[in-house]
Amino acid sequence: MALDNTAKILIKNQELPSIIDLKNQIRDIKGVQQIIWLDDYVDLTTTPIEYIPEEVKNNFYREDKALFTVIFDENIDTAIEEINELLENNGGVGLETRSVVEVASTAVIFAIIIIVLIIVLFTDSFMSALLMLITLGVAICLNLGTNIIFGDISNITLIASAVIQLAVSIDYTLIFMKNFNHARNTTPDLNKAIIKANVRSSKTIVASALTTIAGFLALGVMNYRIGSELGFVLAKGVLFSLLSVGILLPLLVKVSIKAINKTKHKALLPSVNFLSKIIQRKVAIVLLFVLIGLAVVGFYGQSNNKFIYSDNHTEYTKLEKEITKSFGEFNEFVLIIPKGDTLKEQALINDINQLDFLKNRLVPSVEEQVPGLASNKYLLYNITFNLPRESEKTFTMVETVREIAAKYYDEAYLTGESVIINDIKQVVEEDYLFVILISLLAIFLIILFTFKSISLPIILLLVIQTAIWINMSIPYLQGTKLSFLGYILISSIQLGATIDYAIIYTEHYEKERQNFDPKTAAKKAFTASSQSIIISMIALIIAGFSLTIMIDMNLVKELGILIGRGTLISGILTLIFLPQILVLLDKIISKTTHKRKIL
Repeated sequence: MALDNTAKILIKNQELPSIIDLKNQIRDIKGVQQIIWLDDYVDLTTTPIEYIPEEVKNNFYREDKALFTVIFDENIDTAIEEINELLENNGGVGLETRSVVEVASTAVIFAIIIIVLIIVLFTDSFMSALLMLITLGVAICLNLGTNIIFGDISNITLIASAVIQLAVSIDYTLIFMKNFNHARNTTPDLNKAIIKANVRSSKTIVASALTTIAGFLALGVMNYRIGSELGFVLAKGVLFSLLSVGILLPLLVKVSIKAINKTKHKALLPSVNFLSKIIQRKVAIVLLFVLIGLAVVGFYGQSNNKFIYSDNHTEYTKLEKEITKSFGEFNEFVLIIPKGDTLKEQALINDINQLDFLKNRLVPSVEEQVPGLASNKYLLYNITFNLPRESEKTFTMVETVREIAAKYYDEAYLTGESVIINDIKQVVEEDYLFVILISLLAIFLIILFTFKSISLPIILLLVIQTAIWINMSIPYLQGTKLSFLGYILISSIQLGATIDYAIIYTEHYEKERQNFDPKTAAKKAFTASSQSIIISMIALIIAGFSLTIMIDMNLVKELGILIGRGTLISGILTLIFLPQILVLLDKIISKTTHKRKIL
């Protein structure tokens, strides 16, 4: 029995004969495999409904409302529409068909359009913007096309990968184009200018891409498929973006240089260089303590979050809420046991019938066909509890039923939505520590070899990890639950995607430090890097919030909020806190950096 094809139908304002007539009409609708109500258990032609025991009747009929259980086949969408039309204002199916892929396509298109506008308006040439988009578009197409190596991919991966890839890769194109424009001012020969731009860009772009890839690949250690799949797809996408920017973009620039020159315009991104004026040693000392305080508060908050574990949860519809209010929760477990030992069977039934929150008492030898198993060897029991599909009591009940079954049978199977969520909970909790440690270690090593410094990886990771903790602590402060899968994903995605900002700024700082004192170098680095960081921030924020606005799947909506909000926090800490800390700790950086060239 496929639990995701099972739904409840609420009937209101109808007398008993009309209820039975509606049941028969619904049974004849194409797509309805089975419909179950009170008359399947009690002969209502001989037993008045008033004489039926309350504990039985209340599961099917109360407060002048009737509740059917319906099982659909593959024509579920059409069947739901016909049932709702039949019932009109007198009830309906407590399940809405939610086309995630269709809405996801709209969200992706919406996000890409907005990001395109941002690039066009905030860069200084319409043709340059077009070439940047073509470059990243090719990378995205290559990534989507090569997903065939994974076979089928989840809706969540399909929804998130293209938008996130575009958003996290924009800064690679911006860095190249900025260095190309600078090279053109000093090198009249086009070919030499392109080569010079590629060389000057390569260190920053490669370091940024590798840290992002490392963050995404860390998700690959997850035992839970969605996490590992999303990590591998995003890592592959960033690799394609890196190759496209390094190979395709220079070629496009070379053949389009006349169009680039003709379509020059003033970039509309307002300057934030005034923020560099606050770079002062006294301010830096204050901000260092503020950063440490934020890290402590953020760590405490994110450590005390309460989590949900389902990966496809959507809010109850209005009708579903009405059903739950009138009849309670209908949380169905399916227990499959071997047939043949009636004593064991009766003992198991007796134990289960003693459980709290049970809505239907089991009786011996209730047999149904068990898909995928030999039906003449197994018994199937539907066990319905008045419990939410996800709570500590529900998870305890899952383990309790399993323990009862294991007491009597070496071979027993328990399934159901709550059972699956409980299994997800156990898997993702085990995954978390591995994902975080691997992503932090990999990114630390990449920054270490990029800057040949022990202290810089610690400083950069402290800034971005604090941003992650602040982002994750907000649900705790709001008193809301956080998806644990989203918690893992964003820990890695935010780290991998926004460490780029810290690397871009630090690369400029180290370059300027060769000719200027720490304070002046920090200000010049801010002027040189802020535009690229802000455009990339805006793109990733738009990508995140577009998922939140347009997708009716709680995990994706939450992931979008975490990405958008986390990007904003990471950007603020990078632009305001990081410059101050680099100035304050400049002497320590010099002592812990191999052959650092400074003024």
